Amino acid sequence: MKRRLYLLYIWAWLCCLANGQAQNIITEDENDRSPWAEGDTVDVVDVPIGQYVWRVGERFGTIHAAVPDTLPHYFQNQAFTEGITGRYNTLGNLGSPRISRRFTDWWDTMQGSQFIFERPYDFFITQPGELLFTNTKSPVTNLTYHSCGNKTNGEDRIRAYFAVNAGKRLGMGFKLDYLYGRGYYANQSTAHFGGTLFGSYLGERYKLHTAYYANHLKTAENGGIEDDAYVTEPEAFPTRYGTRDMPTLLTKTWNRLNVNTLFLTHRYDVGFHRYRDAEGRIVEKKEQTPENNRRHDTSPTADSLSLAGGALPAGALAEKQDSTASDSLHLTAEFVPVAGFIHTMRIDHNNRRLRSNFVANEANKDYFNDYYLPGDSANDLTKNVRVENTLAFELKEGFNRWVKSGMRLYARHEFNKFTLPDLNANATKYTENLFTVGAQLMTEQARYFRYNVLGEIRTSGTDWGEFNIEGSLGFRIPLGNDTLHIDAGGYVRNEQPSFYYEHYHARNAWWDNDFDKVFRTRIGGSLRYKDTRLDVGVETIQNYTYFQESITLTDASSDDDASTGRLFSVSPAQSNKNVRLLAATLSQDFHWGIFHWENELTYQATSNSDVAPVPTFTGYSNVYLLFRIAKVLRTELGADVRYFTSYYAPAYSPIIGQYCVQDPAQRVKTGNYPIINVYANLHLKHCRLYAMASHVNYSSGSGRPFLTPHYPINRLVFRLGLSWNFFN
Repeated sequence: MKRRLYLLYIWAWLCCLANGQAQNIITEDENDRSPWAEGDTVDVVDVPIGQYVWRVGERFGTIHAAVPDTLPHYFQNQAFTEGITGRYNTLGNLGSPRISRRFTDWWDTMQGSQFIFERPYDFFITQPGELLFTNTKSPVTNLTYHSCGNKTNGEDRIRAYFAVNAGKRLGMGFKLDYLYGRGYYANQSTAHFGGTLFGSYLGERYKLHTAYYANHLKTAENGGIEDDAYVTEPEAFPTRYGTRDMPTLLTKTWNRLNVNTLFLTHRYDVGFHRYRDAEGRIVEKKEQTPENNRRHDTSPTADSLSLAGGALPAGALAEKQDSTASDSLHLTAEFVPVAGFIHTMRIDHNNRRLRSNFVANEANKDYFNDYYLPGDSANDLTKNVRVENTLAFELKEGFNRWVKSGMRLYARHEFNKFTLPDLNANATKYTENLFTVGAQLMTEQARYFRYNVLGEIRTSGTDWGEFNIEGSLGFRIPLGNDTLHIDAGGYVRNEQPSFYYEHYHARNAWWDNDFDKVFRTRIGGSLRYKDTRLDVGVETIQNYTYFQESITLTDASSDDDASTGRLFSVSPAQSNKNVRLLAATLSQDFHWGIFHWENELTYQATSNSDVAPVPTFTGYSNVYLLFRIAKVLRTELGADVRYFTSYYAPAYSPIIGQYCVQDPAQRVKTGNYPIINVYANLHLKHCRLYAMASHVNYSSGSGRPFLTPHYPINRLVFRLGLSWNFFN
């Protein structure tokens, strides 16, 4: 099987060589989410085949220009669950739950789903605002495959994408994603499958975007290895343990998620038509007749000639006089929207199930501290149904030279239904209806200065306490041969914690709380010029809500055997002190000929590391040589390193499938351990290919190769990846 796989890669590489000249790809920083890229029109990305892509906003379906997901740079890092630049903590296996070490990536907002169990899987689950819609001159198919290891411990991910247009306005397609991480350590396999259908219609007055997502995720929970010394001090044991031989705290325990979403946003615009001449100037369109045409075109000094771009040759004048009015004036009609009516709908049907068999594995009984439901196994199931509708009225900017800003007024209704088990082996159901009204003022077409301010307030019918005020502004200042980008933004939010912080019923965890609202204030900004970018963010959180792990030591631990005698539980908590967080990220790239050096350095500080821990320093550095072989094969040969200082990283709780603060009495640090990868990344025409050796600095018993406490990362692994675009 492995031999056939290598032959497949060699065949694909040879086929790419036969395809000829490489295409030029427009690159874009994946972290650049500036509001400057937003607007109601799509900027065409010049792909030689004739394809452009865009995203839509989840609130109002606003179109945001994007680039195709075919960039060769960083292709070798797309398979990592810890992210392109490695800033996420994971359990070590492909597709395992993750959490960012940068607090600016944390999100909990009135606009988000309350089904928190999907959040650690954002590496796999695509949100509606992240989907790429496509308009293409010919059908597009993309196949991408990442692989490492073998059929016992390897990781595989295969993705297929297809998009086609039926005319210039109607586009549709689908996306399939299958991930299977067998796991190098015992009882940690992952198997995820996702399918997406999407379509769009871009008419002059009417625009529509819709998508349906179906995701099924299955994760084996092992609770971590019994003793970290199996990895950090292997010489302390009489026998060297292989990765799959190391005992784990749980076996025959699975976390299953089903996440299904239907998204629809459409709008109808009212407005008028205006006309531009050949030079792009706005002109007045008059009713034309053949007599008028001749009268207006009898002299080379007529307006029609000047509008056509200057005086015509004498021999061409008679031909010009016999043309139609639109031809004689060279006018192009364009529709100018004045106002728009928007409807956005989202329906989510999600569930999570934790299964653990205590009869098949007696050791599982020694993991859980709390038991709230009877039986020999846990089969916890919670469900969530969410229906959200937003109606908005928009007054467009720019339809008149005196109208410099746009405005939106909107109202939203959100229905939620939650199902939890109860003590009588039945089901307890909770329902809520939330009403939100808001307004937005923005300018998205200005050349040098843009802003966006939004305010909204939400009520359940009896409580008006939740609100959200957010805004952003940006400057573009031409400087030298480039542009200085200055952006700033922030928000003030007062919102109730997610439903599952207040209510959760399961065999091994149970709570019903009435928490205070969480008050958040964040201010941030960025400065970007050429290859330098600086991002700064400050946040203050009152009544910060989080999950807390608790470990109870039993008598079996009195003999100093750390691998036994621990019982685990988890519960939500709310801090009675304000939490203040600060982050500053410097991104700096250097280029000298074929030599390239890219860096991302982050400094963070927290006022309360006991409830909101973050590492002081996180860094990523990538060094590579970029050149072309035979002038057509784009080649990157390089190495990168990921590093963060030691800190009490959040622990992972299989009980609820969430990251939580470690037990203060039993906590351990992770970090202060570099992870180095070496790679070759190739690109030719429509084919991308890489080969990588990841974690090349691994040495048995050296350092602490953990991102999450008690979950070691994979050792030295050889990886391969292939992506191919087909245009029919």
